[in-house]
Amino acid sequence: MTAKFLTILLLIAIGYILKRLGFISGKDSRVISTLVLNLTLPAVVIVNLNDVVLTPSLSILPVMMVVYGIIAKILIVMMFLKYNNEIRGTVAIMMGSLNIGIFAYPLVQQIWPDKGLIYFGMADIGGAIVMFGMTYFAASYFKNVSGGLDPKRMVMNLIKSVPLMTYVVMLCLNLVHIHLPDPVIQFFDVIGAANLPLSMILLGVLMDFKIDRRFLPLTLKYLGVHYGFGFLCGTLVYFFLPVNDEMIKTTLQLIWLMPVGVAALSYAMQFRYRTLPVIAMASNITIVISIIIVYVYQALFVGG
Repeated sequence: MTAKFLTILLLIAIGYILKRLGFISGKDSRVISTLVLNLTLPAVVIVNLNDVVLTPSLSILPVMMVVYGIIAKILIVMMFLKYNNEIRGTVAIMMGSLNIGIFAYPLVQQIWPDKGLIYFGMADIGGAIVMFGMTYFAASYFKNVSGGLDPKRMVMNLIKSVPLMTYVVMLCLNLVHIHLPDPVIQFFDVIGAANLPLSMILLGVLMDFKIDRRFLPLTLKYLGVHYGFGFLCGTLVYFFLPVNDEMIKTTLQLIWLMPVGVAALSYAMQFRYRTLPVIAMASNITIVISIIIVYVYQALFVGG
């Protein structure tokens, strides 16, 4: 596993170096992101969910993600009450909005190749509701955008998520015992093989180590809440969640310690937040911290 992590780190480094040398631009990163989210990641989902045996206990994962998202966003706003609306909106956008598709899936696939994506994928269904529903609402609410809560727009955001819709379709097919034929799976397996290198190179391209000192204290305070609350909830799950499947607990413990989702920056740009440096710094720092957390976790508790 150490060799696999070194490969992952090298891929991230390659992406970062290519960007620094000018071989990959911002437009190129959008192309890579489109390929990952709309092609290679759905292909991985199709391959992994085609023959999997689902259990009713897995349904707790999306529920816990939604509950976590609600509590986390309320908590962060309360902790930043002394700040203005824009800063409260900024931290509300980031909190509970997790980078699962691009960051977590490739790592999980390496650590638990047989079942990891099943569990993290189920959790990602709830994560998508948080990201494309609650986070979008928080972004618009704190900028006083007219219209308030728009269920139709939230549903459309969910439908536009190709990975989420792929999960929904494959889960439905699984529940009615319909499985795709082997040639189809082999085709998607070839496409899915590109998911790890493209995702990790994309992370390297997205990383930027610029520090805006104006927003550094605010960013550090957010990071404390991001990981502190995630660790607290993961510990509570470990001791008190009444399930026998340890992988459910493992999924929740790790997924709440994932980096800030890439959509957070998109929403901030869409609603013209002036605190973009906070989200950019938090996103980059959480990528580094979360890589260390995942590596340490697998070294201590998974091995191999």
